[in-house]
Amino acid sequence: MNLKIVSYLSLLIFLLSCNENRNSLKLSGSQNEGLAKVASWNPRNEDSDKQESILTERKLIRNGQLDFKTKNVKTTKSEIEKISQDLNAYIAGENENNYGDRLKYTQTIRVPADQFDNLIKRIEPLAEKIENKSINTQDVTEEFIDVEARLATKKELEARFREILKQAKTVEEIVSIESQIANVRAEIESMEGRLKYLQNQVSFSTLHVSYYEVIGTDFGFASKFVESLKGGWDNLLSFLIFLVNLWPFVIGIAAVVFWWVRRRKRRLQK
Repeated sequence: MNLKIVSYLSLLIFLLSCNENRNSLKLSGSQNEGLAKVASWNPRNEDSDKQESILTERKLIRNGQLDFKTKNVKTTKSEIEKISQDLNAYIAGENENNYGDRLKYTQTIRVPADQFDNLIKRIEPLAEKIENKSINTQDVTEEFIDVEARLATKKELEARFREILKQAKTVEEIVSIESQIANVRAEIESMEGRLKYLQNQVSFSTLHVSYYEVIGTDFGFASKFVESLKGGWDNLLSFLIFLVNLWPFVIGIAAVVFWWVRRRKRRLQK
């Protein structure tokens, strides 16, 4: 009997010590198990239903190009700015070029997507002659859904890592888990940036407008005659300035000639 009691007590002590060891190693086991679950976690299987409910409307990016000739670029520019203001659009960039016989303006207009067609319709009457008109539509619905779904699962993954971090005991465990969190956080920020860009492109359409005015078409006799007189006068002034710059040499040559003439006269008198 005593031997049995001793045996039972020894077994009980052994089990209790094993239980304590398991408790002391609970973090490592739970960490490894948690990391294993996180590593093998397939977001596509758990969130397949989310992808259909995240987004139902189409996400379209619309861009357009409109090139035309106008009678007065200054007036046209002013009208386009007024139209943009009426439609809550803004000029994202503009440029002016003078090619001698024509003055050209190019503008990039960002307009709310629902006002894109209206913007084109209001600008077209300003044209004397439309030379090019193109509209491109890019459907990014699938990419939008994919990025949003992956973003949601990455955020859940980050939350799981943070729960594991709360159970960490050693510095090595903390560093390892925080490294995983940093990697996931970088991916989350990248996806959020991509979503923000896509949303901006979808919310505001882009129209590139280019228009020009023909100028300086008078190439008749009168204009050429005036230009010739002006050019001749400029050349005369340049020649006079050139002579003035040579005055030391002129004085020197004159002095030598004067000396030579006097000497010759003296010889003849003798």
